[in-house]
Amino acid sequence: MDRPPVPPVAPDRDASSPTVADDLDPVLIARVAGLAPDRVDVLESVGSTNQWLLQMPWDSPAAGPRLALARRQTAGRGRRGRVWLSGGAESLTFSIALEARMPDAAARLSGLSVITGVAIAERLALLTDGLGLKWPNDLMRHGLKVAGLLLESRLQADRVRIVAGLGLNLLPAPDRLATVGQPAGSLFDDPARLPGRGWLAGELGRLMIDAALGRTDPARLAGGADASPIASLPVRWSRFDTLAGADVAIVFDGVAIRTGVAAGIDADGALLLRSADGEHRISVGEVSLRRQAPVMPPDAGGPT
Repeated sequence: MDRPPVPPVAPDRDASSPTVADDLDPVLIARVAGLAPDRVDVLESVGSTNQWLLQMPWDSPAAGPRLALARRQTAGRGRRGRVWLSGGAESLTFSIALEARMPDAAARLSGLSVITGVAIAERLALLTDGLGLKWPNDLMRHGLKVAGLLLESRLQADRVRIVAGLGLNLLPAPDRLATVGQPAGSLFDDPARLPGRGWLAGELGRLMIDAALGRTDPARLAGGADASPIASLPVRWSRFDTLAGADVAIVFDGVAIRTGVAAGIDADGALLLRSADGEHRISVGEVSLRRQAPVMPPDAGGPT
């Protein structure tokens, strides 16, 4: 199979500083993403790239995919409304949008969050180490979250606009923990390993658009050239699964509703949970996961 293109490094770096030059060239992003230049927007500051794309007027007829990138995002959101802020060269935040007709779009949305997360992890694994995925699509590195993906949609008559937003922590940022209130990692430890951000946005944007359109490179599928991307999804996921074999609790609205052992995903991207009363299928977007504290046996020498 063809080797993926080698990413350019960000120009004019000072290796003593965890920052890189402003390299967000919309022409480069468009070329790498396979988009026309007028379908890429580099915004100086915006509340949320997802909301910016969701609120754009509907094209008539429907236009092709679009990518919006923010140098600074002030009101970004993750799943369940969690804050995701970004700004500066230590991070990268962008969203893609495309329009489709119902009911085809409904079938396309099934499992899209997991499919997109796997595609992103596979590509980034060629550039950095220690990557994993926490269901449904949190990208982890050495146990810390380094990227988040949020899918949203907007309906108008029989048309749906699908928007997928991606936020990445590229380099260590000491103030990140104070801002988000939880531990966070970075994709790269050294600025010298960081590819150009414009190239990276275009490359990952292309993967996200391909996933939303149902396109994939057959040569990368575990089942071979004739396999469908959905059929090979559990195999591709297993490479990055951070919860495989772990005791977990399924939490909904702050309440644990089921416990069991995480057993991968099915062909639709749903989590499989094994418990005493059988195997259960947990749908994407309906629950969150928490690791359970290990239960200490009475004679283990713990406090009494």
